Amino acid sequence: MGDQAYLVALTGERVEGVDLATARSNLASLFRITEARAAAMLSGKPVVIKKGVDEVTARRYQASLREAGVLARLMACAPEPDPSSTSTEDPGEPPIPSGAEAQIPEAGWTLAPVGTDLSDREEPPPLEVDLSELTLAEPGVTLGTPRDHPPLKVDTSDLTLASVPNEDGPSSEGSDNPRQ
Repeated sequence: MGDQAYLVALTGERVEGVDLATARSNLASLFRITEARAAAMLSGKPVVIKKGVDEVTARRYQASLREAGVLARLMACAPEPDPSSTSTEDPGEPPIPSGAEAQIPEAGWTLAPVGTDLSDREEPPPLEVDLSELTLAEPGVTLGTPRDHPPLKVDTSDLTLASVPNEDGPSSEGSDNPRQ
């Protein structure tokens, strides 16, 4: 694998003549992100967009970003090691960044493994409830004294029933309506 790998990083600068709102809007639509996130990408700090791509792909990214109104920088980086090769380095030590990669700050975010509980709350201690004083009543026993409720007095004197108006239609004798 003799190809050189590149990384594409936003410089945070805009193409001359492009205002910030246009660049932010174009960047948001290009990456399908919110404008707030696009504004954060244009904060002036370098932001890595893509790592480990060949030169042709890196140049395509750079051209697309230039069309969107933002400047991007290409930097050569070490090619990705083959997964089949074994490493002689201690896996407990993080690799030391070299050259241009050392200048670009990482976001510091990582992904948790699938199924990881991400809540910060601790497991509550188990409740210790003393039920020794409680007893069960025999089946069929009334568990309380029923209260006598006075009958409700509803005044319906102002309500009337209206008759259904008879429309000039077929008589009720030959009607298919079962209600008649």
